[in-house]
Amino acid sequence: MATAQRVTTGVPGLDIVLDGGLVPGATVLVQGLPGAGKTTLGLQFIYHGAVQCREPGLVVSFEEFPAQMLRDVRNFGWDFEPLVRSGAVTLIATSPQAFYQQMRDPNSDINRLLNEGKVRRVLIDSLSHFQRLTNDPVELREILNSLLNRLRQTEVTAILTQEVRWSEGEVSLEQYAVDTVIQLFFEPINRVQRRRFLEVLKARGQSFQTGRHGLEITDRGLRVYPVPMPRGHERPLTMHRVPTGVPGLDRMLGGGFFEGSVALVAGETGTGKSTLVRQFIAHAVLNGEKGLYVSLREDSQRILQSARTIGIDLEPALQHGHLTIHYVSGDVDPYRLFWDVKALLEEHAAVGQPIRRAAIDSLSDLAANFPDPNYLPHYLQAFVELFTAHGVTAVFTLSVTTANSAEHSPLDPDLVRGLDCILMLRYSLVHDHVRKVMTVVKMRGSEHDTGVRTVRINPGEGMLVETGFEGMPSFLRKLQQLAQEQQSGEMAISEKP
Repeated sequence: MATAQRVTTGVPGLDIVLDGGLVPGATVLVQGLPGAGKTTLGLQFIYHGAVQCREPGLVVSFEEFPAQMLRDVRNFGWDFEPLVRSGAVTLIATSPQAFYQQMRDPNSDINRLLNEGKVRRVLIDSLSHFQRLTNDPVELREILNSLLNRLRQTEVTAILTQEVRWSEGEVSLEQYAVDTVIQLFFEPINRVQRRRFLEVLKARGQSFQTGRHGLEITDRGLRVYPVPMPRGHERPLTMHRVPTGVPGLDRMLGGGFFEGSVALVAGETGTGKSTLVRQFIAHAVLNGEKGLYVSLREDSQRILQSARTIGIDLEPALQHGHLTIHYVSGDVDPYRLFWDVKALLEEHAAVGQPIRRAAIDSLSDLAANFPDPNYLPHYLQAFVELFTAHGVTAVFTLSVTTANSAEHSPLDPDLVRGLDCILMLRYSLVHDHVRKVMTVVKMRGSEHDTGVRTVRINPGEGMLVETGFEGMPSFLRKLQQLAQEQQSGEMAISEKP
C-alpha cells in the first residue's frame, strides 16, 4: 500500500515497521506491562495528529485526570493546553461505566464529536478497566465489540491500551477483535541488562515488519529502531581501488580494497586491529575525504591519542569536519547503532559531503547485546548493504581466538559469507620470538597474496606488513639460502685472478 493511504503515528521508526503507518480507520491494541510506554505511545499518536496532520483527537482516560496528564507530557515537549483550548484535542477523564453509557447514547457529547467528524484520532486508556463492568466473558466480548464497531462506523483511527501479564501462546479476545496488535516489552538481554522492545503481532489489511524491534523512551517521546534486515539487493562493485593506508597491505590485496567493498579485520587482542582501522580512516581524512569512525570501546580523545603514538594527527581532520567519531558507551543497542549510522550517512550525503570510508570497532562489543545471538550474520549483512548503497568503503573489526595455524579459521562461515575481504591477524612463534602475522583469508574479485606475512607496529610509524614466511621451517630455509648466496659470492670474488 502507498504511504499516502496510511495514518502516520508520530513515533519515529514505528511507521517504518508498519510500512508507512496505520490503515485509516484501524483499531489498534497496544499491550504491555505497567511502565512499558503504552500511554506515551497513544498520546504521541494524538499529539502528532493534531499538530502535524491537523487531525483532531479525543483522549479518554480511566486512570489520570487531564491536569495530571498535561503535566506529565510536558516532559516530552508536548504542549497540549493550546490544542485543548482550540478544540484540536478533547480530554475526557471518566469511568468505564460512564463511558460505556455515553457510547450507547446517540445524543451524548462523545457521539456528537464522532458523528460530526470533529475527531479523527482516538486514544482509550485503558481497556483493562472494562473488566470492572462485568465478570462474564461473553458479556465483556459484546461490550468490546460494540465499542469497536462504533469506532469503525465513524472511521476514526483508534489506539486502545491494555495492561497484560504475558502468557506464552495465549491470545486474548481483545487481540481477536481489533485490527492491529502492538506489544511493548522490557526484557533482559543478559544477566545485567534489560532493553525495551516493540513487536507488531498483527495488522489487518496491511503489511508490516515482523520481529521484536528496539524501543527507547527519549526526552521527545518514544522512538523505535526497526530490526535491520538485509534485503538481498545486488551489490555491484567498481574496479577502482582504495588504498588501505598500511604499507605492504595494498600489495597483499592486489592493489587495495575495492571502492564500496566491506572488509573484516579479525584477530586476537593486541594484534593491531584498531591500529589498522586508524590508518585506513586517516588515509582518507588526511587527503580531504570524509571518514566515519564508530567506536564501541574508546572515546574520541583516546582515539586521537592512540593515533598520535603511530605518527597520525587526526585532530585537524576532526575540527574541520573531515572526520566524524561516533562513540557509543555503556549499554550498546545494536539496532539503534545501525539507524544512527544510517542517519549520519544520509545527513552527509544531503549536504553534498558524502562519507567515503567508515569503520566499526568492533563487532565483538555488539555480539553480547543481541536478544538472539544467531542474528549477528543478518545484522552484518544489513550493514554491508547500507555501506554499499552509499558507496562507502568500510572495515569492521572482530576479536577472535585463533590457533597457531593459518589453515584453521575461527570465523563463523555464516557471519563472513557476505563480506568482500577478510584479513586475519594472529600471533605466531618464530625462532623463540612471538610475532604478529597477517593472512588474507578472502579477497573477492581479485588475486591476492595467499602467504603469511609478518606485521610490525612501530611508534611514530604505525603498522607495516613486511617479509612473508610460512612458519619457522621456511623462515630458517630463507636464512640458509641467503647465507649460501653470500658464501657463493665471496668464493667467486676470491677465485678472480
